Amino acid sequence: MKYSARFRKWTGLMAASVLSISFLPAQVRIPSGKNILPNGQFAPGEWQDSAEVKATEKVALFLKHDAAYIYLGIKFLAEMHTGIDLYLAEPGGRRKKLHVSAALGEAEWMDDAWADVQWGNNALWTANSIGMIVENGERKVVPLEGFEFQISRSLLSDNKWQLFFHLKRPELKLPPDADPDDITHWLQIEIPGKR
Repeated sequence: MKYSARFRKWTGLMAASVLSISFLPAQVRIPSGKNILPNGQFAPGEWQDSAEVKATEKVALFLKHDAAYIYLGIKFLAEMHTGIDLYLAEPGGRRKKLHVSAALGEAEWMDDAWADVQWGNNALWTANSIGMIVENGERKVVPLEGFEFQISRSLLSDNKWQLFFHLKRPELKLPPDADPDDITHWLQIEIPGKR
């Protein structure tokens, strides 16, 4: 049986989209490790003491903690993203949305909806923002290898957190079957030794 070039191309695209299904485990226990410089550059050895999860063929996640912070890296394995909303939750408790683009901001889950992002409201966390430069009269995004977060362990009080990632430009959601308004399918992490 012969198939048209268009059908072969379509089935190839469908197979590729199936392959992009998330490889995320249901839960990750994060190890203790050294601090990082959250600049989006993933310096050699910086994440060698972390739990590494190849989330998809497009991004890998790195997680570790020390006495004061949780360190989270989202490394691009394909195209660069120019924004992220990182959603955090305590099971049955508080929820936060940490926004990174050219600016940093934070939103709270209140009355079954996300409040507006409060720009500069990131006293308990930091991450690398997206930098812009002008070169030969043209605006360009400063190249990054990914997003790196340093989050105070006091941002949420529980030793189990749930995470949802919404990478932007281009769009990518992890876990792909999750929703920012429902924590049911979010990735779970366990932070040993949390006070």
